[in-house]
Amino acid sequence: MSHFLFIRNEPSIPNSLREVFTSPENRIILRQTALEAKSSLARGAFDAVLVYAEASELELKRTLCEIRDCVAEIYIVVLTPDYDLSLENAAFENGADLYFAEPIPTKTLHRLLVNQQNNYPQSDFNGQEWHNRPTQRSTANSNTTSTLNVLRDLSHILSFSLDYKAFTQHFILKLREHISFSRIGIFLESSAKQSLVKNKQSKHLTCIAALGLPSDLVDCFQLSRAVGIGRELSEYPRILHKESSTRSQFPHASSTTNKEFSILGCHLAIPITDREEIIGLAVLNGPVTGREYSEDELELLYLLMEELGLAIRNSRLHSELAQHGRLIENVMHSMSSGAIVFSENLEILYINDAAKRFLNISHQNPDRSVEFAELPSKLAMPVHRAVEKGELLEPFKITGSKPDDVYQVSIFPFTQKGELMLLPRPTMVLMEDFTKIEASKRTAQASSKTEIISLIAERFAHEIRNSLVPLSTHAQLIDKKINQPKFQASLKSAMLKETARIKRFSEQMLYLAQACNSGSTELQLREVILNAFERARIHLGNTQAKLEIADLPDNTSIDATPEALTHAFEEIFLNSMQSEPGEQIIQVQTRRSNEGILCIRIRDGGPGLPEDVIAKATEPFYTTRHTGVGLGLSVAHKVITEHNGYLHLNRRSQERDWDIEIELPSLLLAPTQ
Repeated sequence: MSHFLFIRNEPSIPNSLREVFTSPENRIILRQTALEAKSSLARGAFDAVLVYAEASELELKRTLCEIRDCVAEIYIVVLTPDYDLSLENAAFENGADLYFAEPIPTKTLHRLLVNQQNNYPQSDFNGQEWHNRPTQRSTANSNTTSTLNVLRDLSHILSFSLDYKAFTQHFILKLREHISFSRIGIFLESSAKQSLVKNKQSKHLTCIAALGLPSDLVDCFQLSRAVGIGRELSEYPRILHKESSTRSQFPHASSTTNKEFSILGCHLAIPITDREEIIGLAVLNGPVTGREYSEDELELLYLLMEELGLAIRNSRLHSELAQHGRLIENVMHSMSSGAIVFSENLEILYINDAAKRFLNISHQNPDRSVEFAELPSKLAMPVHRAVEKGELLEPFKITGSKPDDVYQVSIFPFTQKGELMLLPRPTMVLMEDFTKIEASKRTAQASSKTEIISLIAERFAHEIRNSLVPLSTHAQLIDKKINQPKFQASLKSAMLKETARIKRFSEQMLYLAQACNSGSTELQLREVILNAFERARIHLGNTQAKLEIADLPDNTSIDATPEALTHAFEEIFLNSMQSEPGEQIIQVQTRRSNEGILCIRIRDGGPGLPEDVIAKATEPFYTTRHTGVGLGLSVAHKVITEHNGYLHLNRRSQERDWDIEIELPSLLLAPTQ
């Protein structure tokens, strides 16, 4: 391989000269001044120097002097975009070997460089020529220098391309220049192992590059890890000779190994590793002269195959990463949700079409990059806080270009699990279209409000109509029977009863509509329960019902609103009395926990609450009776809850023989006298 130094003020090679350096045999190093390559020039790393002079004669002279100061003997070619006699004279006067002006004869220049690269003796970094060194030193290092040159040349080929099949074919062509075989085949495992879906290790080894093997044999013949050469080298990596296969670790497989060697017309196999595992093998014949390979040649072959394996692994890893990148991009592109990826510098690394559409960013030119400044402030500000300050924001909603467009935004920072969070950090934003969902919510809310209003109106009308029936009946008879004492008593009773019903219904509606725990004061629980029970008896006109209170000290105090809590217990007692009209005993049992919680259990004389009723009993307007509107337990539940309490309905059992349990926070017991 030839190494050339190209000096030009601009960091690029003119198009007219690219043909000279397109061959993989040449490596071009581009520098803007000679001093940038001072150390490499002094060590003799270059075969020739090309100076592209576009400036003044003085600058050309300075460049040539700098080159000669670094290395005394090196081939120098001066190139100019136009012919200039003064530049030509300056070039030759200051040590240049050739001068060309464009149009430059590229083939002639290439041939001159190839022929002249060995004309000048190479110097070490002290300026001493290698041919002046002692003969013994040269002889001792000749083999090492040759090996290093081979490794250097072949290493350049392995980094020449990311297409591992192409550079493997180029590799064996270059290898033949140093080791004179006439037939070789490179067999590799399938690249499916490197695909997105990880498969088990491939057992088949396919020929990806060959020299001297018939094309039809290459197309149809494979090796396997399970038998023959593939098994021998997979189990015991080494250089395998055809003659040594009879002494292998698998005597029963020697016939298969010999058969494979015979089919390929080869007698030597070398494993190809990536320094972790065997990914393939090389099968080749001996030198064309008929001699045996030396130990140095075999060692060099083994090392070169290892380098080839590393290059193939890197090529496949690059392909896998590229596939992953394309997959992620395709997935994000096909998402109906908007996706935006931000770098730690708030640069937009990726934005899909859905996000552009949501944000009303023109996407007529798909290649145009979107700037952070184009984002609306309602999105840019939370993203800035997440990237710069590491704030973990809850999903939030923003509106789009139209007032009815609603999008939910979720921000996800890129952090490795278990790693310390470093700021700023890359972040991804997902935008979901909630326009239809929000519209459905609004429709559902409107429908729900309409249903509630209709239900309230229906119940209200039903209750008022029931109350008006006896009043209107008495109104029709008032002219005829107003003077009768019996009618007067009936009218008075109807007016009191129905106005009480309307009053109770209006109170229930007020308790549901507004807070019930304002104006709290210290109350004696026994007085609240007794007062509520008496009001319930009066409302129903039930003088036969009795109340039994157990385990409730007289000085048990609670902090509550008197009227609201009394009304709640009244509703509970009304519900208990209506379950079993007539004579019955309603039992109330209380206990106080160490945490200051009062537990009040109530049991009536009825059959108890069925399971289906328990599930709906506290819902507004739910009732199992023909009278009433179904607000009693709903109001009681709301009042007790707003007093930081708890109301629970229970289906009776042997372990829990009660209907309703109420928990309320109590005050400290007052000291007894």
